[in-house]
Amino acid sequence: MIRRLLPVVTLGLLLVPALSAQGAFIVRLGADTLSLEQYTRTADRLAGEQVARAPRTVHRLYTATFGRSGAIERFELVEHNVSGAPGPAETKATVELAGDSAISAVPDGDSTLHRRVKVAPGTVPWYFQNYALLEEITRRARAGGGERYTTALLNLGDAEPWTVEVNRLGRDSMTMILGPLGTFRLRVDEHGSLLGLSGIGTTMQVTVERVRGKLDLGALSKAFAARSLGTLSPADSVRATLAGANLAVHYSRPSMRGRAIFGNVVPWNTVWRTGANEATVLETSADLVIAGTSLPAGKYSLWSVPSPDGWKLIVNNNTGQWGTQYDAKHDFARLDMKVERLARPVEQFTIAIEPGSDGLGGVLALEWERTRAWVPLSRK
Repeated sequence: MIRRLLPVVTLGLLLVPALSAQGAFIVRLGADTLSLEQYTRTADRLAGEQVARAPRTVHRLYTATFGRSGAIERFELVEHNVSGAPGPAETKATVELAGDSAISAVPDGDSTLHRRVKVAPGTVPWYFQNYALLEEITRRARAGGGERYTTALLNLGDAEPWTVEVNRLGRDSMTMILGPLGTFRLRVDEHGSLLGLSGIGTTMQVTVERVRGKLDLGALSKAFAARSLGTLSPADSVRATLAGANLAVHYSRPSMRGRAIFGNVVPWNTVWRTGANEATVLETSADLVIAGTSLPAGKYSLWSVPSPDGWKLIVNNNTGQWGTQYDAKHDFARLDMKVERLARPVEQFTIAIEPGSDGLGGVLALEWERTRAWVPLSRK
């Protein structure tokens, strides 16, 4: 039986013992090292540093200060641009938490964005790919002793906090539902210290490993300075004309990075955003016939369900949402796709609109890894 900790956040905070700890993490995206992080934790302070390589290489220094209740009262992040890429050499972000408010100051282009957000006591400030802060949540969940723990997390610059839910799977395993990012699987020790994390199937798709010893992040930042990974899933568009109809698809393009894709990064028999980041969008200036179904002129989001037994393309009336926010009630149609195995792997996910030789019809094709899935389309 799953029981909820009440009050969830307060109990978790009170039960976390004072400690002195340190740790280091390697964060990977497939075969690529995405970032490295190390931290030191005392009863009233968490201090760490990180080297991250996407889209540019940066060296980050962060500090979280804890109050008497165990909640974070102040968070500061200083980021140095070590790659030489365009942009400021140094930026600074801060969050002050008191009562039911979080007051933040974060870089926003050439200025600073100041924001006050209403939050619950015990809310954890966070920025993408920081795992010492996520470990604060797993420690609270372990200290609470229950099967389920919920709290709030405020991503730097956001106007609303995310709900975070941790569920205990066994003595050394947990899942963490991290707002819109998805469900992560974690390995922890008896104190809730994070030993490893898998984000396969989530928006982030990373794996995290705790490592022993001290990392020389100063030297590593110099080594990675000229080896930035760039935008991990860059936005792209494809445009074509079919019998006078103007078509466009706007999507983001993840790469294989040495990973098995279908059945792993993209699970079988599960709705997929058909790319990365925001939902993929199809625009047509005229009515179409796609896989035998009439599609009125307009704008649609495209989703898909890959399966070993065949693919489905989902045309959905809702657009502008993040790629994890699929809602079946807005489906316009589910269409059977034709699937072929490619002789050579495609490293970066690609969507193509390929006009036929007669100029009247064509195909909408998806290619990644060794799979090509497509549907016929024509102007109505």
